[in-house]
Amino acid sequence: MPIATALEPVSVISDKRNLKYNNFEKIPYNNENFKVTTIQNNNKKDKSFIPLNGPKLSKRALEIQNEEFLLSKGIIIVRNNKYHPESNPNGIINLGTAENKLNNVEMLSKINDPKISTVTAEQLLYGPNPGSDRLREEIAKLLNRHFNPKVLLNKENICVGNGCGPLLNLYGEVLFDAGDAFLVPGPFYGGFEADIKYGARVYPIPIQHEEDDCLKVSEESLEKALRNANRPVKGIIIANPNNPFGRCYSAEQLLLFCNFAKSHGLFVICDEIYGLSTWKDIVSENIEEGKSIEDYECHCSQCQGNKSIKRIESNIDGESHKFTSIFSLDLPDPENTHGLWGFSKDFCLNGLRIGVTISYSKTVMAAIQKICFLTCIPTNIDNILVNILSDEEWTDNFIINNNRKLYKSYSHLTNSLNAHGIPYVKGDSGFFIYIDLHQARIDEYDLWMKLLEGGIYISPSQAFFSKDSYSERNWFRICFAVEQKELDLSLERLYKLYFDSGEQRQLNELLFEGLSKSPVPKIVDLAEFLIASFELLFDRYSKIPNLTKSVDVVLIRHNDNTGSLSISTKGESRLSSSINDEFEENLVDTTLSILKMLLLGKIPA
Repeated sequence: MPIATALEPVSVISDKRNLKYNNFEKIPYNNENFKVTTIQNNNKKDKSFIPLNGPKLSKRALEIQNEEFLLSKGIIIVRNNKYHPESNPNGIINLGTAENKLNNVEMLSKINDPKISTVTAEQLLYGPNPGSDRLREEIAKLLNRHFNPKVLLNKENICVGNGCGPLLNLYGEVLFDAGDAFLVPGPFYGGFEADIKYGARVYPIPIQHEEDDCLKVSEESLEKALRNANRPVKGIIIANPNNPFGRCYSAEQLLLFCNFAKSHGLFVICDEIYGLSTWKDIVSENIEEGKSIEDYECHCSQCQGNKSIKRIESNIDGESHKFTSIFSLDLPDPENTHGLWGFSKDFCLNGLRIGVTISYSKTVMAAIQKICFLTCIPTNIDNILVNILSDEEWTDNFIINNNRKLYKSYSHLTNSLNAHGIPYVKGDSGFFIYIDLHQARIDEYDLWMKLLEGGIYISPSQAFFSKDSYSERNWFRICFAVEQKELDLSLERLYKLYFDSGEQRQLNELLFEGLSKSPVPKIVDLAEFLIASFELLFDRYSKIPNLTKSVDVVLIRHNDNTGSLSISTKGESRLSSSINDEFEENLVDTTLSILKMLLLGKIPA
């Protein structure tokens, strides 16, 4: 009880309590003209008043509840049946969540060192909301060493919070008004949708990439999206390295975003949370004496057998680029260019939930620090991070070794995908790549459910808000930052389900039924068999008007170790007809898929 109240007579205190609990119906003044309307009377006048007959939700909460967030849905399904090699070997292996499990031993050894994590009396008290000065100084030094910013960062440019998701929402609160929108190259990291919309009520407007390059966005596409927006557009949000593609934007593309933003009065937020997991660059720049880049690839017996099999190129690969931090550029509007980074990915510390905002704007930083009490981190975690980062030699070696492990795991995954004829977008950063599962011949969502039932979780394109079209759907993001044994088991499950999908199996059966009835002469060798198979399959579509075929098989490679075959064709395997392009593309995919299945021995002869 406040001291002033405690010294007053009991009768006065009693009157004050009555005033509080009776909604100011008792008026402590003699002025007859002074009236206070009760809350009850206010509710009677408001026709929208509904008596509280149970829990009520805000319109915001109701809207959120009605939305399906596929990344969360997948994680919930996994957690209810999580794989464990001993206690639940048939559970679901999670290759859908971007977590790096390759450095658990190293990181746990460092964190559990008493010199690193001992809690002091000072850490039992509240710490500074944006993070301690020491932590922000260490983060600035780390980013200055590795991101090479044009203008060196200091603690005043940094705010530390409980993860990049909450911090993106913080940007949403200080840079946007509720109902505003931002442009974002699509497909985009699905978390952007929840992170900034659920709290700040800011909405994404996807921009389509160019047909031949997943990370190329034209100024015309930006103009069109801005012109057709049904909400006020205030900014552009990008992820570099990109999620879900696992690739880096070129410096030219980043500047195109920044120049466009300045010319239209927009700001840019660049999420660089994978900026120290750019394994292609970091491994190439840190090759040990007497070694080559190939020495850091996987050299297990399986990879040795698959190494000679060429990759099926994706038509959206585009050019590969070195990682360029947006802060290393000569920015046209540095005061309105902001960033995100964090410890979850580059330091394998997802569970500690530590993110960082980066900005040169004193105005924006002041606004963020005004409300960052909502996102502050525990003082003991602050202290652990200070102790880790202050050991610069250990930190820089950790970054190099982590990227070598990622590079090795990537090479192991892609060698396997090559051997099984599965296309993917070539990666250079992050923990994942984007793989093309069109040849499963079933709906993306149905395939996703089928994979989950079969014990593997990978993220479908719809979780990244892909365009609802044939070319954009049936892509999946698969993570590879796990131990090799677990990765191999995951791939074994993927291939079993992928090559045994319902429609694929039916098409295979039809082909064999046709082969058994057709007057195909005895085939002398594999090349003749392959050509005859193409002829037969196209003949099955002979009733389609104006259908012609143009397939020239020039190379078949056999892998003695795996019994697999790789097929390549000269020029394009395509159909020209009066039917639409989508059916034409489907037909070619089906043809190649069936023949690969035949040659991989997935169908009994």
